[in-house]
Amino acid sequence: MPSFQDYIYRFPRESYQLSGRCRVRIYKRKNGSHIVLLTDVSNNTGESITTASARIATDLLARWNLNPKTTRWIQHTPPEADLPAEFAHLTFTWGADKRAEAPQWQPFTAEQVERLTGEPLNALNRRLGDFDLKKEERI
Repeated sequence: MPSFQDYIYRFPRESYQLSGRCRVRIYKRKNGSHIVLLTDVSNNTGESITTASARIATDLLARWNLNPKTTRWIQHTPPEADLPAEFAHLTFTWGADKRAEAPQWQPFTAEQVERLTGEPLNALNRRLGDFDLKKEERI
């Protein structure tokens, strides 16, 4: 299942931190649900996905009109040097105003992510030029 969105995203920041960047891939499943894969980029000099995850989810939910009940969130750290890729399933409590709160992480295997996205591990780990300015979304 190919992603219908794949871009470098500059995510909302807290006033005291530098805006961070990550790669966003959104997959639409046949049943209408969505998978959002948030991938660390090596040249991110700002805030991490981990510390900004609730703001990222809140912003992307509104931006792409996603349903919080049927959208799954996955955080991805690509392999580097001798370290393997890491995946975590992110869950949130959603407020009435569709704000993500209280993020929680559970490890996901590469096989689980491959099944959910329909993409092989080598495609999931492929970099998007790691930072392609033409595809960076500016906020």
